[in-house]
Amino acid sequence: MSKIEKIYILSGGTGGHVYPAKVIAEKFLSEETEVVWIGTSRGPEKKIAENLNIKFIKIPLSGFRGKSSVSKIKALFAFILTGLYLFIKIRPLKLFSKNETPLLAFGGYVSLAAFFYFKGPVYLQEQNTIPGSVSRLLVSTKKVKKVFCGFKQTQIYFEKISNQKEIKIILSGNPINPKIYNLYHEKKVNFLKDHALRILILGGSQGSKNLNRLLPKALSQVENLSIKHQCGKNNFKVTENFYKENKIHEKKLEIIDYIDNIQHFYEWADIIICRAGALTVSEISASGSLGIFIPLPWAIDNHQFFNAKHLSDLNAGFLIEEDENLEKSLIKVLNDIKVENKEKLEKMKENSFNAAIKHPEEIILEEIMRL
Repeated sequence: MSKIEKIYILSGGTGGHVYPAKVIAEKFLSEETEVVWIGTSRGPEKKIAENLNIKFIKIPLSGFRGKSSVSKIKALFAFILTGLYLFIKIRPLKLFSKNETPLLAFGGYVSLAAFFYFKGPVYLQEQNTIPGSVSRLLVSTKKVKKVFCGFKQTQIYFEKISNQKEIKIILSGNPINPKIYNLYHEKKVNFLKDHALRILILGGSQGSKNLNRLLPKALSQVENLSIKHQCGKNNFKVTENFYKENKIHEKKLEIIDYIDNIQHFYEWADIIICRAGALTVSEISASGSLGIFIPLPWAIDNHQFFNAKHLSDLNAGFLIEEDENLEKSLIKVLNDIKVENKEKLEKMKENSFNAAIKHPEEIILEEIMRL
């Protein structure tokens, strides 16, 4: 492997795209590689770049799919502007350089900017089981050299639409906080031992208004619970009121708007009730936790359903769809868990941990350094 002097990270928008990019940026920085982040001002990426003390290039891209006609016209104009901006910002500095600089894109609409990068190889990390439309476009046009896949299903999908001789498809897993892999062995002996069933509720980086509204009623009908609920910023008061309406008060409840140190919450929890974003599914699996997944019903391509199905098919988690039977289904699963054979639950946790691909950041670093 040869040392890489510099790499461009292309990522923005939601936490599901940005936080894996942060892990990879930190890994390259530990190898004394210069990292430049390309993103937008709409997600957490600029703040992350500032915290990492790396250069940040802001581009004007915006989402296209599922938008109104006017928004699509604006997005197309922003796409053209992005190309001009990157040509001015990056290309002149590289015209007289003989060294190629790789660019690693992390999916989502921000990755459209990869089409304007020509001074080095382009790599792609796709988090979801069902790849996003931009990721599919990048692969179908053979713009990328290697694709790093979050799940086995992702790898199978790309192998069907690409020419393996031209694009290398690699099962890498999704980059997450490396400390999470240690939790499985640390918490194993504590599972369901002499305490109320510990429920952690996660709605994604922005929280979930539907989970905030629907879960308090269901949980009020299950005895002996201890609840920590991440509700999302600006949702604290309304979530608190939902719990009060259902007579669940402070003694058995903690509401948090945003979680920074997620590994401590995974360590605490017996069961995690959550959406099924790729990063959440990957973290739960890597921590050897037991998840009850309620996929976002209107997620593009229904990708959250297939993310959750990845673990439920392995008997490594529970999948409940958000429909008129959600409350009854959740109550049944929780009551079944409380009376279930402990060895069976531990086996499900073991399945969850074994399904995780360990330390994707090392796999991705090694493959990119091979160029």
